[in-house]
Amino acid sequence: MNIPRHFLLLSIFTFLCLSQTSRGNKTGILAGPLGSVVSIAHRGAVVPEYPENTLMAFRKAMQAGSEVVEIDLRSSKDGEIVILHDSTLDRTTNGTGPVSDYTLTELKRLDAGMGERIPTYSEVLQLVSSTNAQLLLDLKVTSLPELTKIVRLTEKHGHVLNVIAAVRSLEELKDIQSLNPNLRTLAFIPEREDIETYSKAGVDIIRLWPDWIREDPNLVKKVHSLGNTVWTTSMKAKNEELKELIGYGVNGLFTDFPEMVSRMRAELE
Repeated sequence: MNIPRHFLLLSIFTFLCLSQTSRGNKTGILAGPLGSVVSIAHRGAVVPEYPENTLMAFRKAMQAGSEVVEIDLRSSKDGEIVILHDSTLDRTTNGTGPVSDYTLTELKRLDAGMGERIPTYSEVLQLVSSTNAQLLLDLKVTSLPELTKIVRLTEKHGHVLNVIAAVRSLEELKDIQSLNPNLRTLAFIPEREDIETYSKAGVDIIRLWPDWIREDPNLVKKVHSLGNTVWTTSMKAKNEELKELIGYGVNGLFTDFPEMVSRMRAELE
């Protein structure tokens, strides 16, 4: 079987960007070919056609070529880990009020759009088990018991090397590292001045805002020099803006439109 050269290049680069497994052994991944930037499906792709953070959206994102699917994790009233972005049910389901006021059984009765149900973290882990997709966990829950449950579920399903935990504080980073040092981490750093602090603390990937990169074109090179991968948010950005960000050397793009990013990568390649 003949495999297209551009697919081989993309696969190799994706493997390199996603294969860091030890905090103490960063590989210092730099930017690869223009068409090889990693696609991260924001909330599983929040395009209008698919209800966000549902199994349907995750399947569509992977079919569209996203190597990474971002999911938002919260806790139900009875302590189950479910996937939902908001703290309340009103925007994305036919329910109302805080997620934490409902048991898992009650949450499962709700419509999350197009007949989809609110998925559990375990269901998402099962969904990606037969794929090469990576999961980026946006941790809306931060207590140690909740983080412990998330890490143990990840281990139970054998996905430690396929999951990246996104943190917003050094405390969260330390908790994740203590629970399983082999889990890769991404930092949503609060300020650009925090880059070195998080890098020295052992984070693997650093998310930079596009405005930071435009204001300081050397920022991506600085992060690379510290041994970290750079991902940035593009969300609804169109081709020209995406190409601009890739030109700065970023390694990954958060996007609401995985199909558009895939088409652009193919054109660039």
